[in-house]
Amino acid sequence: MKLKKLVIVFTLAALIVIGSGIFMNTAAYDIPSSEESELQDTVLTIVTRHDIVITTEFEAKFLATPDAIALGITDIDFKQATTDEGWKTLLQDPSRGIDLAWGGGPSLFNTMDKWGLLKHIDDVPLKDSINSQVPDTLGGASMKSVDESGNLIWIANAISSFGFTVNHDFLDTYGLDVPHTWQELADPTYYLGGGVNALSLGDPPLTTSITRIYQIILQAFGWEEGWSIMTRMAANAGIYPGSVDTRAAAVTGEVGIAMTIDFYGVIANRENPSCEYIVPEGQSIVNGDPIAMGINVDDEDAAKAFLEYLFSPEGQAVWLTERLDRLPVNVDAFSTPFGQDKTYLYGIYNATLETVGIDFNETLATQTLDTTIYYFKKTISEEHSKLQSVWGELITQLTDSTIDLATYQKYVEDLGKVSMTLEQAIEWNDQYQTDKDFAALKDSEWRNFAKNKYNELYYNLTGTYLFTTESPFLFTPVIFSVLFVATIVYVVRKKRK
Repeated sequence: MKLKKLVIVFTLAALIVIGSGIFMNTAAYDIPSSEESELQDTVLTIVTRHDIVITTEFEAKFLATPDAIALGITDIDFKQATTDEGWKTLLQDPSRGIDLAWGGGPSLFNTMDKWGLLKHIDDVPLKDSINSQVPDTLGGASMKSVDESGNLIWIANAISSFGFTVNHDFLDTYGLDVPHTWQELADPTYYLGGGVNALSLGDPPLTTSITRIYQIILQAFGWEEGWSIMTRMAANAGIYPGSVDTRAAAVTGEVGIAMTIDFYGVIANRENPSCEYIVPEGQSIVNGDPIAMGINVDDEDAAKAFLEYLFSPEGQAVWLTERLDRLPVNVDAFSTPFGQDKTYLYGIYNATLETVGIDFNETLATQTLDTTIYYFKKTISEEHSKLQSVWGELITQLTDSTIDLATYQKYVEDLGKVSMTLEQAIEWNDQYQTDKDFAALKDSEWRNFAKNKYNELYYNLTGTYLFTTESPFLFTPVIFSVLFVATIVYVVRKKRK
């Protein structure tokens, strides 16, 4: 029995020693457990306005690169934000750990930088790499923003032009000419009525690219005339919640003309051959689509790796993928094996750089960004039905000769009046962005101005109001005073009785 006990004890001891050796051996070779391995995975976090088609394509390509694998980057968490306020909320919160901000236009990025929400890139090797692959300008437009020390604030990683996509079948059906300038789109011939719209426009808080179109029009024609043109364009149009929906309306034949940037026109043509992208003659610009590092970057190495890839010829060539159809900022993308077959896009690339456009002031665009966006929203988007009622009645009376051309032109002038000067738009922009009470006050002022303008014009045309509870003459100071005095007299007489 004693011998058996000794054998059992010896066997147990041996197993413990062997087991310990195994664990010691595992520790010696530093083999992580599955839980430890997951903790070492790196997730890159990016706030963006790019849609899922773009983000999915770039994520798959980047995560497969040797640099991403070496850094343990296993996922990209894309945070979608459409408004300036949404970007601000994400970028300023350290707990969000936003590594990069990507896509949205120079004005948005200049605003984020003004708010101190972008980390300027001072890493010399990274700066040298980017500067060697991205020109300072393309088509007269800046492709980079730098601070006084030469550090990169943002860098454009794709370019585009701005115009409209037409559906030739729709235009033929309604007997409409193919337009070639912005002001043509404000012509009464493009008003169809009966619930049918010839144009589609985007609601500016929800689309950076179409906001840029509005800024182009305002700079091309001047502040007052620009607003007049946009007001009549909107009267001929349906207002859509974003650039994708705006484009889709032309593809499906819901409208005949959609405000788009070039790559949406290319996609539209592929989806419907009757669609064609048109750059307004001498009235467009080349625009860079930026990327920047967030001020609360959580993993700077991962962010740098993504930037290195994005600006490389291989990364730039991803923009040429079907369904993305974007123009790269690095022309070497067309020399890659994938890019060499993209001769159609290469032709558009060269034509875009040769586009004769306006002398666009990026500083002015940033200085008036939010006042432009929300003045449009309050006076046009939110009062769109009233605007169309006035415009439809005006065109009807011109057509049946109820009014003559001179009277019509006077009404057009009144319809396009804007309550805010360019100087006020500049003066109010910063306060509008940062002071919610001030923004609410301006929103109310702008919307009431539009309501009263449309109501008064409709009354002058028809002798009736579009609405009565908010008549432009209701509760004016005089009427308020009369009502007040009448109330006092009534109370005094009741007391005497």
